Amino acid sequence: MKIRTITTGIPLPTTPYQLQRAAKFNAACQTYFEANGYEVQTTRVSSQIWDEKTDIDTILRVESDAQALGIEFLNLGTILPEKRYTETHIACVADVIVQSETLFATVTLTTPSGDVASDIAESTARIVQQIAHRTDAGYGNLRFAALMNCPPNTPFFPAAYWHDTCTNFGIGWQAADLVQHAFTDAPNLAAALQNLQTLMEAEGRKIVALAETLAQEWGIKFVGIDVSPAPMGDESIAYAMEEQLPGYFGERGTLTVAAGLTQTLQSLDLPLCGYSGLMLPVLEDVGLGERSEADYFNLDSLLLYSTVCGTGLDTIPIPGDASISQIAAILMDVATLSIQLRKPLSVRLFPVPGCNAGCLTEFDSPYLTNTTVMQI
Repeated sequence: MKIRTITTGIPLPTTPYQLQRAAKFNAACQTYFEANGYEVQTTRVSSQIWDEKTDIDTILRVESDAQALGIEFLNLGTILPEKRYTETHIACVADVIVQSETLFATVTLTTPSGDVASDIAESTARIVQQIAHRTDAGYGNLRFAALMNCPPNTPFFPAAYWHDTCTNFGIGWQAADLVQHAFTDAPNLAAALQNLQTLMEAEGRKIVALAETLAQEWGIKFVGIDVSPAPMGDESIAYAMEEQLPGYFGERGTLTVAAGLTQTLQSLDLPLCGYSGLMLPVLEDVGLGERSEADYFNLDSLLLYSTVCGTGLDTIPIPGDASISQIAAILMDVATLSIQLRKPLSVRLFPVPGCNAGCLTEFDSPYLTNTTVMQI
């Protein structure tokens, strides 16, 4: 059982004290969890720097300060629509991602009143395109996403942003291995999902007990676990789901298993936060990458699964010459689903410069696998 991230949310990333405290707390968390038998893959810090007017130089200084403290992942938060500085901040996001190494940021395309912020969809698509063509193989889009109805205080990046009365922390686990274990040799989907609930609640209670001990010792609020299985490399959610499918991921039955998984995750008797649903990150999961390369699913399939899963379209490679209008249309489709279904979704697209549909990606990253570029 691996913990993908312990994420501390802070109100003022420009304040050295807040960064220092977050760095010390994250280090203490990692030491404590590892002493209790858990591998902690990353610790992270999230914030909400976009609530006030800011500039690129200030943001890059924050990154420098964070790096000096050993903070390897820092989320600046999300740019919300209809705010005073929305357009100003959107105009600088691509530069922030291109000029930094550890900073993450997002733009939210839905409003609290339940509308799609269509006026900023095109400018958000332009950010995706600019990052793609100004970073190596478009890799910078790992650190940028569009959000729809996503709650604050989510541990997973890039969706994380802080919104609270004080510093807090949450945990995102890996847990694809728990799905694999629960589904293997189960006689049917109902039994597999019951196995999963039992396994996850037992494991989750241990993690919650450790987290609450830390929360009490440090006086830092624990917001819960994002129980989304977060696949990476050989720990594949596609392979796990196939234990309860008649064929391969993407073939008939996939939607049913996806829905059952998400329903089970959201009904766990644990303090939940974030998405707490099924993640399908195509470029982070070797099984998803293989099934995509073999044409078992496509972008439309993933849109369909988004109606019942937890995250939306995540780490999707698309042609490098995708136009702003094409990217904006994808963003709008997912935002519309989010509004209609009243659920959190997000979009993280990877236009790959020089690649057309069917071309094999060539990312050299510990965080990404490689697969074919999808037709849009």
